Amino acid sequence: MADLNGKIAIVTGASKGVGAAVTRRFVEGGAKVVAGARSRDRLETLSREYPDQILPVTCDITQHDQVKRLIDTGMNAFGRLDILVNNAGVGRFGKVQELTEEDWDEMMDINLKGVFLTCKHAIPHLVEQKGHIVNVSSVAGTVAFPGGGGYCASKFGLMALSDVLTQELKKNEVKVNTICPGSIQTEFSDDPKSYALTAEQVAETIWTMVTAPAGVIYNQVIMRPQVPPEFQK
Repeated sequence: MADLNGKIAIVTGASKGVGAAVTRRFVEGGAKVVAGARSRDRLETLSREYPDQILPVTCDITQHDQVKRLIDTGMNAFGRLDILVNNAGVGRFGKVQELTEEDWDEMMDINLKGVFLTCKHAIPHLVEQKGHIVNVSSVAGTVAFPGGGGYCASKFGLMALSDVLTQELKKNEVKVNTICPGSIQTEFSDDPKSYALTAEQVAETIWTMVTAPAGVIYNQVIMRPQVPPEFQK
């Protein structure tokens, strides 16, 4: 599959950063995208770039009713669902004893529960199309680091959920991909490195995953920026 002509995708966290970049890349490749996020203003600004191909839907993915409405809105508008990109995420960093309960709950709700909810409601439609799920995890879902207790726990959990989805859906020919980027030049980081990945680079990798040749699954991709020699220890 060299393009996404005629395909319908849902992208969460689509109002900025990687989510917005993925939305643009999919649209440029022929897809129509249901763009979900909490920021109505940003979603509408994005949708005006491609008014006939982006459907903005305000959604808090931690809320069951809102997630169901996101999926139902896409189905009512386009009649099918081919790709789900679970991109929405949040990070709160600090030593375990310094994290607040609110910090912990927010990361677990957005980074893990939100993916569960979107998959729960999208899977029946993805099965019909032999579709795709792409979960945006992190290098922090593969290696832990001090100060990342809550974030790493949520992303390690996402890796486990992705593995379970792979096993549960393989008989239905639904592909499950997990991408684990390193540092990215987005609002997620207060002070990203100059050599950090760009949102567009991550989006291009996700594009490669969902347009893989028939019979090929890029099950898990870990991508890091190439660190210039002068920044290496």
